[in-house]
Amino acid sequence: MGALLKWSLTSLLLACSFHPATASAEQAKHFGDYVVHYNTLSTDILEPGVAKEYDIQRSRSRAMITITVIHQGDGKAVPAELKVTSGMLTGHKQSLEMHEIREGDAIYYISDFPVAHRDTLNFAVRVKPEGSQQSHTFEFEKQFFTE
Repeated sequence: MGALLKWSLTSLLLACSFHPATASAEQAKHFGDYVVHYNTLSTDILEPGVAKEYDIQRSRSRAMITITVIHQGDGKAVPAELKVTSGMLTGHKQSLEMHEIREGDAIYYISDFPVAHRDTLNFAVRVKPEGSQQSHTFEFEKQFFTE
């Protein structure tokens, strides 16, 4: 994978955490020695080369989730076991296949999925950081606008 593409995706994901159109604020959950950062965004904002490199379809009708686990003691990203499901208010649920991405010291997990205009999805995340005996769970909700 080209260094420019790696930098581009990492930069994009960081920028999206603070961009008002994609997120109202950085989203994080604290669990003991770990902080889990997460974000969702429309895939149409990805640069074409980045989307191609990660095999992500750019579309207003597709979104992606990103998750990073940071050890608070040294501030480094750590590998983790993740189980993520998304569900609609109607009860339909799907398990998201998370893909690990490593870029230098950065480790993050991504998955993309279809969305429709005004879909509100509930996400359930279970994370077990490598070396930890404990899993942590949290939920969040996100509404998507595709038009």
